[in-house]
Amino acid sequence: MRQGLTWLGLAVLLGVVTCTGGACTFQPNLSRFPACDAQGACASGWTCLAAEGVCLPDCGERGPCTGEEPSGMGTDGGTGADGGDPDAGPAQLVLIPDGPGPGTETVSYFHRFQVNGGTPPYTFSTTGELPPGLSFDTQRGELSGKPLTAGDSSFTVEVVDQGAEPQRSSQQFSVRIRPVLHLAGPDVLAYFESGKDYVETLSATGGKPPYTFELSSGALPPGIVLRGNGKLDGAAYAGTGTPPFEVRVTDSDEPPQSRVRRLQLTSIACSGSEVCIKSSALPDARVGSAYTHSLQSTPTSVTWTWKRVSATLPPGLALNAETGVLSGTPTQAGLYEFNVTATAGGLLPPSPSTLTVRLTVY
Repeated sequence: MRQGLTWLGLAVLLGVVTCTGGACTFQPNLSRFPACDAQGACASGWTCLAAEGVCLPDCGERGPCTGEEPSGMGTDGGTGADGGDPDAGPAQLVLIPDGPGPGTETVSYFHRFQVNGGTPPYTFSTTGELPPGLSFDTQRGELSGKPLTAGDSSFTVEVVDQGAEPQRSSQQFSVRIRPVLHLAGPDVLAYFESGKDYVETLSATGGKPPYTFELSSGALPPGIVLRGNGKLDGAAYAGTGTPPFEVRVTDSDEPPQSRVRRLQLTSIACSGSEVCIKSSALPDARVGSAYTHSLQSTPTSVTWTWKRVSATLPPGLALNAETGVLSGTPTQAGLYEFNVTATAGGLLPPSPSTLTVRLTVY
């Protein structure tokens, strides 16, 4: 045991610092240390600080203390096993489940998959079937391209990090590719006869029915109106027609698609004994979608017979000889041109009228 030695480590003891006029004093808190005995002695490994009458540990003066480390959050200078918390390493790798939104066929598409945690850089991979027309960047985790067809696709994305012990995370995603909305027309509407009732119907394909039609710019002949369902009706009493005008169609999807197309409507003059085909063009058709369009002729008080007289109709479509309705479900894309004739029966002598039409199937 030792007595009366000066303690050199006071500055490291907890206490109170008081500063006045630029000078500071330190008052250590020694209450947690044992007191020296009556002879000024302490137990082995301790030294009596005579001025304060307390025993201080020798290891604090001459070097690191040995033995068990106290528990704590960090690493200290002791020689024993550290009592701090072990390093938790990089955060858990997570592929965020927020999936890609819907796309539209033939319209550029882009989505980047997001990752949290792990050790970058990351490497991505996919299993399953991506939407046709889209490709996947395995380094960036990006899905991009122009979808070729509408439909739903499901696939799994996996990400791997670059940690010493690589982590993996995967999620299943689905992408809906919407059919692109198309205002099918016809771009040249059936002719109207001044002062007579008029009816024509616009059509649309793709998107999500029902559709809403509206006049976007320009004007219709006075007396003819465009309904929200695409029907044009009324009776024009003057003029030969109007300059081209634009119609907008909007579908019912969320978010909605909208398309604008320039159309034209002009008049026709037919005598009471003259056979006239009022239709001048056909609306476009879409492969795999039901199609129907009525060819129009005048006068309407007689029985008509319709016939295709040259070339062939698009595969999947047929012409009703009695009604002049062209309908069916087209199966092959292309531009088709063919002739149809309309022959009036009844009181009028047979005098067929011929119409050359083009039909675009996409």
